[in-house]
Amino acid sequence: MAEFYTLGNFTIDDIVLHDGRSWIDCAGGNAIYAALGAQPWIERVGLIARVGNDLAPHVVTKLQALNVELHLVPVDAPNIHNWALYEPDGTRQFVNHRRSGTNDMLSVRGAEIPPTCFDASAFHIAPMPIERQAELVNTLRDAPAKHLVGLDPHEWWIEGHESLVFALARRVDFFMPSQEEARRLFGKDDPASAVRALGQLSARAAVVKLGADGSLVYDAASRTVTHVPIYPAVPVDVTGAGDAYCGGFVAGYLKTRDVVESACYGTVSASFCVETLGVLPERRPSPQEAQERLTFVRANLSNE
Repeated sequence: MAEFYTLGNFTIDDIVLHDGRSWIDCAGGNAIYAALGAQPWIERVGLIARVGNDLAPHVVTKLQALNVELHLVPVDAPNIHNWALYEPDGTRQFVNHRRSGTNDMLSVRGAEIPPTCFDASAFHIAPMPIERQAELVNTLRDAPAKHLVGLDPHEWWIEGHESLVFALARRVDFFMPSQEEARRLFGKDDPASAVRALGQLSARAAVVKLGADGSLVYDAASRTVTHVPIYPAVPVDVTGAGDAYCGGFVAGYLKTRDVVESACYGTVSASFCVETLGVLPERRPSPQEAQERLTFVRANLSNE
């Protein structure tokens, strides 16, 4: 069985960049990006997700070939189909196709976690509707076995749900929103203040992901904030980079038990993600590549 599981969505993405380039019908989904983000660091990785009735079989075949342990719950409805629309500054929004399955319908339930998976050391809950995330947090926290739990909120389900998001942040080990999600939570764009406030809630660490500006990580044990820069990869498609970061972060913590080092692992995972179009990589990074990128990131850390 896997040491680490991601819980989230499969999607089919139509990616449109502001310069006119586009890629249609790309396999995607936060659960896959997070699982593959963990893979440079730990061998036994799995994912748990619902899948619609129109997911191309080659996606599952490729993930199996990549040694991702799959626990898929079939749903008799179309998968989530997204337009991923990018602005000139790199910000983006996802828009569901009119005939897409809904995010709620395609989000895994707590009761759908196979009993054998509870032996895992850690889980990461990727962005989904807040009620589904709450159910998963409660299921994992109420289980007899104790696991590390990471949570990445969904920007669509923050405004109007702030009290529930803060409550969930208190129940997880790693709370990892984006800069936009932190802005929506606090009503202002101040990532440093946000990560400190969130770090007072999370058991081990809070992270605010800053896109091309790297990330801020709060270590609950030392009460310090560290800025972690990006690795200067040449980006092809930045979709899923935040999810890959989260998967790499949790995997890094399983290896090192150090939250700043975990953020370095997540940063390297994101750098590999952005170099690939879509979620399914054409090649896997070598251990030497991963270590070289880790060395670069570590050398450029700074305290806030």
